[in-house]
This record gives sequence, C-alpha cells and structure tokens, in this order.
Amino acid sequence: MAETKKTDTPVIVRKRKASTASSSKEDDSNTKPANKDTTDTDHTIRILFHGSCAKLSPRGKGDLEYEIGINDSTNESCIRIVGNASSGAFSKNWINLNDIQSIFEKIEEETFRAVVLRDLYANTSSNNAGFLASALREEGVIKSLPEQPTSIQLGEWKAIADKIDLLKKTGVDLPDHIAIAANKRAEKKRKKKSAA
Repeated sequence: MAETKKTDTPVIVRKRKASTASSSKEDDSNTKPANKDTTDTDHTIRILFHGSCAKLSPRGKGDLEYEIGINDSTNESCIRIVGNASSGAFSKNWINLNDIQSIFEKIEEETFRAVVLRDLYANTSSNNAGFLASALREEGVIKSLPEQPTSIQLGEWKAIADKIDLLKKTGVDLPDHIAIAANKRAEKKRKKKSAA
C-alpha cells in the first residue's frame, strides 16, 4: 500500500447541509439520506467563483461548468457542478469541501478512481462523482495520470483554500443562476395554477 498524501493546509469548512436548487437536467431524488447532498434552504451560499473544466475522461464531450461558494455565517466552503455542454444528468447540489477532504484522507492507494466520491451524493447519476472529480482536478485538488486520465492521485488543497480566502476577502458575490431559474419556474407554475 502506498502512503496517502496529506495536506498541511486545512480547508476552511465544517460539515453541514448545503443550499441547492433544482433543474431540469438535475438528477434529484425525493429521499435523500442525512449528511449527503441534501437541500437546506435556511442557509444561502455566496458564489465566489464560476469556472469551466474538461471532463475527466477523454471520451467525454463538452466542458463542464462549476461553482465554488461559501456560507459566510458558518465559513463553510462548497463546490457544485452547474452545467454540462453535452448530454448527461448530474446533481447541482452543493458538496462540502470538508466532506471531500475527509474521503481523500481515508484513501490508502496512490491512485484511485472518481467513484470514491460517489457517497457524497444521495442521487443515483453515475456522472456525479466523475464530474465533481473534473472540477477538483481543475482546482489542483487531484491530478490525472497522463497515461490513464480516469486514474487520479491526490494533489494539493492549498491553491483552492487560498483562492477561497482571497475571493472571500474581496466580497465577490456572483449571481446564482440556478436559484434564479428555479424561482422563475416556480412563479410560472403559480401563475398557471392561479389562471386555471
């Protein structure tokens, strides 16, 4: 067994439920176990960063879009996938970075696959773990092996922690397009219902 690479830089998060909004391409389940990607509308996440990345598998077509956010009242950092330029359902729920770090700290192998992230999601889409791993690779938290892109190794948490600290201090607050779209759909349903 290879020794697990651990980081000295703590991620500034604590375990919790994260806010989310539903979407038509979202893989969503009505029964979600506790401590997974559950909805918690009492907390809002301030979106610090919106980025794009290639998919983990070279066979994957189209880029992904992801966001990094923080709950200012609890100082919890999260990440979520928000877009897929090609087909494939996925969860748009926020995933706590501390939960990801906890999973990585338990890995004993030098290389592993994205499937280790599967338990972060209550949803059943097989794309969730791979798409999340793609965003984490873009942020340097993990890295792909050149000869086997779907085999990954631990990277460093420092870059993403530094990015979050800097963006937090600047006060950046990007619009939550997922919540805006969900509100528009809800309003449209209300109008349709009241007209009937």
